[in-house]
Amino acid sequence: MRTPLIRWMSALLITLVLVPQMLPAEETEVPPAVEFTDEVNVTIANIDVYVRDREGNPVTGLGRDDFVLTMNGVRQEISHFAALTEEVIESRLEPGVPGAVPAPASEDFGDGREVSEVIRPTWVVLYIDNENLHPIDRTRVVRRVREFVAENLKPPVQMMVVAYQGSLKVIQDFTDDPRAVNQSLRSLSKYSGGWISRESARAELVNEMREVVSSDHGRDTETRGKKERMYQQIMGLAREEADSLSRSLVALRHTIETLSGLHGRKALIYVSNGLPMTPGLGLMHEYAAVFHDNTIMAARSRFDQQRQYRSLTSLASGQEVIIHTLSAEGLDVSFGGDASSAYGVDPTASQVGASNFLGSMRFMANQTGGIAIVNTNDPTEGLIKIRDDLFTFYSLGFRVGTTHEDRIHKIQVELPGVRGVDVRYRKRFVEKSLETRIQDRVMTALVIDLDDNPMNLRVTRGATAPATDERWTVPVEISVPYEELTMVPEGDDLVAHLVLYVGARSSDGRQSDVQRQIHEVRAPAAARDSWQDGRFTITAQFLMKEGSHQVVVGLLDSLPRQASYATVNLSVP
Repeated sequence: MRTPLIRWMSALLITLVLVPQMLPAEETEVPPAVEFTDEVNVTIANIDVYVRDREGNPVTGLGRDDFVLTMNGVRQEISHFAALTEEVIESRLEPGVPGAVPAPASEDFGDGREVSEVIRPTWVVLYIDNENLHPIDRTRVVRRVREFVAENLKPPVQMMVVAYQGSLKVIQDFTDDPRAVNQSLRSLSKYSGGWISRESARAELVNEMREVVSSDHGRDTETRGKKERMYQQIMGLAREEADSLSRSLVALRHTIETLSGLHGRKALIYVSNGLPMTPGLGLMHEYAAVFHDNTIMAARSRFDQQRQYRSLTSLASGQEVIIHTLSAEGLDVSFGGDASSAYGVDPTASQVGASNFLGSMRFMANQTGGIAIVNTNDPTEGLIKIRDDLFTFYSLGFRVGTTHEDRIHKIQVELPGVRGVDVRYRKRFVEKSLETRIQDRVMTALVIDLDDNPMNLRVTRGATAPATDERWTVPVEISVPYEELTMVPEGDDLVAHLVLYVGARSSDGRQSDVQRQIHEVRAPAAARDSWQDGRFTITAQFLMKEGSHQVVVGLLDSLPRQASYATVNLSVP
């Protein structure tokens, strides 16, 4: 029995050929049919709500009845409620355990029921965008971030350090050791990305326009030629800025996708000098002000990137990731036409240019329920607010039925009887199918080690062989014990249905999409005694480039809806 499968998987996995293991035949008694009962699954969705007063301080002491939660405009019963503070969290953590495994605690919900409540782990990614960060600003801001880490990294919080510097790199895996995190932050101090060169190009162009302002404002032929050349330069810089932004947003998306399979609360702290909402916008306004020519503003819609930002924040909300943003730019003093301003000499153009980069930081935070730390030389106050979010919040749980489809729901939380407070929460809840959740777990396991293998799934490699000048064939065996599979009678056979998910990531950060393959396991029921103690094996042939790769396999047994995951590291050749 041979079933070929060909899959294309980015530049990492090109061909994947699966060959199921042959089973011997032997006459034995056919086992009785398997009996099933109906089962209704209910999922508890959690929405974390941050209630703050006008000064940004946490508001505590509220109860379940103070909150009104609606989904798609329909009020939901809050079946689970917890008011979390730092003291409550510490009291519920298992004492004396490294990493502090959360311990259950009972909550009385007022109707005679007691529901087991646990402190969910909190995963925080420190994302240092070195490609969009001035080294001097980085030194100032990261110093404050290190203080934040030293004071606040403790269970149930786990932190990871990620740097974007041409490619996405994990500098420090998740840990609750503040010394390890801060050491990794210090290691980033030597990198200089593209921010300086882009700022230099903008400044040179602004200086040229200043020279025009001080001459005859475009009355002679020579100046008109300069004007046309500067127009083309602005368009060229806008295109370069758009390309750079696109790569930056892709890296952010990959990071968010990596967190998708983690259970618990998730946050990303994004540190940069800002990203443009509309590449080249400040220079366009400067040009219009200098030459009294607004025709250049017609190009604004062509470069507008709001759709890409909405896609990013929708992804973050769907993966339950809050984005906090920290602008390293500092307090903007250029609105008065400072001669050193990279945004120009016209006050309006200067303000537009600065707001263009800060607007993205505010947008990403606002759309995901996060905090934007902008327009300040000292981010300490903002970091304190992020700290409050880690340890002081309300958890509202409500029941949703399981579905075989992915659905997006609009969430609204109100406090009708409470005045003078600011309420933040994620505005969307994504109800995910089991298949989507498995794909999320595979994506996460490409970067973060997951111990989730109840079916004793095993992945082993064979001998590598050359295939082309640049690629190698790597045989891999994927196996699972027959006794772990739910096999049901079908004619003279016993049958199980499996879904295989495979993803790969190279050591330089290139990552494949997760590939999915439906597979049937069929074996003669009469020969059950001869194979039931063995393993069902699939042989996969990976065509890979030279280098180090991590391959993650997820396997779903469709009938009981049980999944298992395993990882293999491949060094090629």
